Amino acid sequence: MLLGDRVRWHDVELVTEPDDVDAALLVAVVREGRTTLLGRGDPDGVVRLVARRVAGLSARGAPALVDWMSLPRGVVVDEPTLDASGLAPFSTWDWMVTDEAPARVPVEDAVVPLDPTVDADAIRACLAESNPGTTAQPTGPDEAAWFGVRDGAVLAGVVGAARRGARTPGALSWHLHGLGVRPTARGRGLGAALTATATRAGLAAGASWVSLGLYADNDAARRIYRRLGYVTEGEFASFGPPGARRPPT
Repeated sequence: MLLGDRVRWHDVELVTEPDDVDAALLVAVVREGRTTLLGRGDPDGVVRLVARRVAGLSARGAPALVDWMSLPRGVVVDEPTLDASGLAPFSTWDWMVTDEAPARVPVEDAVVPLDPTVDADAIRACLAESNPGTTAQPTGPDEAAWFGVRDGAVLAGVVGAARRGARTPGALSWHLHGLGVRPTARGRGLGAALTATATRAGLAAGASWVSLGLYADNDAARRIYRRLGYVTEGEFASFGPPGARRPPT
C-alpha cells in the first residue's frame, strides 16, 4: 500500500518508534496544503506515534489539525488527541490486493472498455445512482482505464482504475475504484464481471499488482473479491472532519 501511494506524495514526514522502527510507522503526507496521516503496524504503537506528533506540534506552537487519518483497525485514540487533530471516527475499511489474473466469470463478455473523456458524463450518471459516495472521477489525472456494461443507451455498471506505484521506480500498479452497478441491474453478477475484467486488464498492462478498498461491513463484496483472488493486506479505521460525508480524493 505504501509503495503504491508514494508516487502521489510530495512532502512527507515519517514517524517511527525510536527503539523499534519495525513495530509501527506513521506517514504524514502534505498534499495541496492538506495533511493526511496513515499508520501501519502495531495499533498501540501507531497511536503512540500520533500522540507524539500532536504533542510535538503543540509544544512548538504549531497547529496539529489533520484533514484525514487512517490507522490500523482496533486502535483507540483518546479524545484529547482527536480534538487537537480536529477529527472524529468515520469508517472502517479493508485494503485488498492480487497479483494473479482471475478466472473468467459469467457475463464478463458484456463488459466493454470506456473512453474516460467521451463517456465521462455517462460514467458520472451511473455513479450518481450506483455509488454516490465514491470520489472516483473518469477524467482524473491518474486514471488508467474505465470499463462498463451497457444497458441500451445507459451504463448499467462501471469501474475505473487509477495508476499507482510499485516496488521499483518506473513500475506501476493499478488501484480499482468507482465500482457501481445500478440497482435495477444488480443480482446479475455485473460487479464480479467488471472487477475481473479490470483486474485482468491491469495485470496485462504490466501492473505489478491490482488493489482495491472496501468498507469493512461489505461482506458480499468481500466474498466476490476473494473468489477473484484478492487477499486482505490491511484493515483500517479512518477519522475525518466531524460531519464528513465521504473521504477525500
